[in-house]
Amino acid sequence: MKIENLCVKRLIGDVAGATTHGHKIALKGGYIYQTFQGGYTLSPLGWRVVKNIENIIRQEMDNIDGQEILMPVVSGADLWRQSGRYDKVDVLTKFKSRAGADYVLNPTHEEVVVDFVKSVLETYRQLPFMVYQIQTKFRDELRVRAGLVRTREFIMKDAYSFHNSVEDLEKYYNRCLDAYNKIFARCGLKNFVHVLSSTGDMGGSVAHEFQLVNDMGEDTIYLCDCGFNANKEVVDGDTEICPKCGKKMRKVRGIEIGNIFQLGTKYSKSMELTYTAPDGTSQNPIMGCYGIGVGRTMAAIMEESADDKGPIWNMATAPFKVEIIALPDADGKCVKLANELYEQLKSCGTEVLLDTRDVRAGEKFADADLIAAPIRMIISGKNLQQDAIEMKYRVNNYDTSILPTSIAIANWKKELDEIICKLSK
Repeated sequence: MKIENLCVKRLIGDVAGATTHGHKIALKGGYIYQTFQGGYTLSPLGWRVVKNIENIIRQEMDNIDGQEILMPVVSGADLWRQSGRYDKVDVLTKFKSRAGADYVLNPTHEEVVVDFVKSVLETYRQLPFMVYQIQTKFRDELRVRAGLVRTREFIMKDAYSFHNSVEDLEKYYNRCLDAYNKIFARCGLKNFVHVLSSTGDMGGSVAHEFQLVNDMGEDTIYLCDCGFNANKEVVDGDTEICPKCGKKMRKVRGIEIGNIFQLGTKYSKSMELTYTAPDGTSQNPIMGCYGIGVGRTMAAIMEESADDKGPIWNMATAPFKVEIIALPDADGKCVKLANELYEQLKSCGTEVLLDTRDVRAGEKFADADLIAAPIRMIISGKNLQQDAIEMKYRVNNYDTSILPTSIAIANWKKELDEIICKLSK
């Protein structure tokens, strides 16, 4: 992509309506545009980041034998009446068709997935399995805040597993917990923890939240040196004493980025989902469910890592891996070389952005900070005299002091490939 064709508007100066640092950077960099209160359009820049996060999620879900499906945003109200949640979930948006039928905008998909699995599941031999989707949700939240941190419409990965025993669910639940740790680490997040949480409207026996420890978070969580972590619904807030070791816990703020639940038979029983057990009896499968806020994960990375110049991505999440910047020169050699490098990188599949605009160097660098490609190749007349390309790095979770500050033009592709390989580990 050439930067002048990128359908993104970057903002200069203060940003109206931004309530947190990450929200400000998301608006300033043109990653998001507010379409309505609590609903955002993702620009090509923001969508690239979200798609990269989705790819990480898909890889880790597939690694634990997940099967991707896609369920509708809208469902009939009867499914929610079957589960008993139609009049109990306050964020549920309800509407009627022109023919008078009752529908809902799904804020979560337990009812819909159980209805689907009823068409598939027959015998215990099919168990266990897990299906997942990455889908739009809508929740009629009374309050929204901080850009994509709390919205009404959002993208979520939700997964649902089905088992023939509590022991099998617990075993798989731990596999999902490990997968979530890998997902958030691969996204470049550092200060995240999983904490014991209440099951709330979801029901079930055991639940955990994945929280990014951050001062702007709206959740209160308690951490203990013994390894026991929990949210305020689980810990006695008056004493703040760890129920495991008896010591005083640390109270911090957190941004919820994911959650996992052991649902048991709450939905399979109420919606009459059954399978034939080995003894020939009809049994309700035991369920687990596992959610990640995709857009919220992008927002969390910005809240944790962004500086005053812009976001800091890692190679796995960055919208572009490399940006080539040609500084103005009298004979056009910088622009010519920049275009040659750009075409070569494009041809080998590297996500590259090219900036050959006839604008001040300061404007180019300010835009580059907001776009935040981890690798920045700067071509200037001064560097060309030394047959070199200047290298700058803007990358999360990596010590860039060990990377070269320039590479030889004659050997640029090999040296760049080595840098990309190091940063991608």
